[in-house]
Amino acid sequence: MKITTWNLQHGGGKRINSIITSLKENIDTDLFILTEFRNNSGSELLKRELIESGYTCLYTVDCPPTVNSVLIASKTEFSSTSFEELEEHKNRIIKLENSSFTIYGCYFPLNEHKRKVFEFLLNEIDKNTTKNIIITGDYNTGKHFQDEKGATFIDSGYLNKFEEKGLIDVWRNLNPDKKEYSWYSSAGNGFRLDHFYIHSQLNDQVVNCYYEHKYRENKISDHSMMSLVMSKR
Repeated sequence: MKITTWNLQHGGGKRINSIITSLKENIDTDLFILTEFRNNSGSELLKRELIESGYTCLYTVDCPPTVNSVLIASKTEFSSTSFEELEEHKNRIIKLENSSFTIYGCYFPLNEHKRKVFEFLLNEIDKNTTKNIIITGDYNTGKHFQDEKGATFIDSGYLNKFEEKGLIDVWRNLNPDKKEYSWYSSAGNGFRLDHFYIHSQLNDQVVNCYYEHKYRENKISDHSMMSLVMSKR
């Protein structure tokens, strides 16, 4: 199974056709988790093209066209859940489940607002008894001095709390000493904001986890695409 997450940058706008072409270049992906998705006229074209490409199961949250949210496009059906209890952040998480995985597609808010989303997910981890969790998307944070040059991230410590509950940062686990960034500021500073955290019990199924930077470098989005490849048990 291959899962790919990608921040579309404010829904895509005039870049929507290039975004569609980029997704089609990754047709071997089983599940796309697209963050900063917007329910607007461009999204209708995007959804049609995804369906025609075999992603017949689409999951999103009903919200205004100016609000950034999450779209998950899958070739196979999952049971899905969104969370009204997150209130102003209900657009930020979609949960998918099947017999093998519990997947959270996430778009975290900025600054201190991300705490509510992290706290919610920590509670979800506690409720999961099968230890089959995958949490992915744009976290809008990382670890100080590892995923950025300095120590500017807010609430970076929540990633340690994930790890205390048995989750691992898949890319960092494969690349313990590597510096690689998925987003750059206007000042040219790099940050690794997009992550796959999985329960350690799933680690033996990991085949690869990597970033594809060409879409960011070609300005199709301001984020790099990220993929996780897992084998079947």
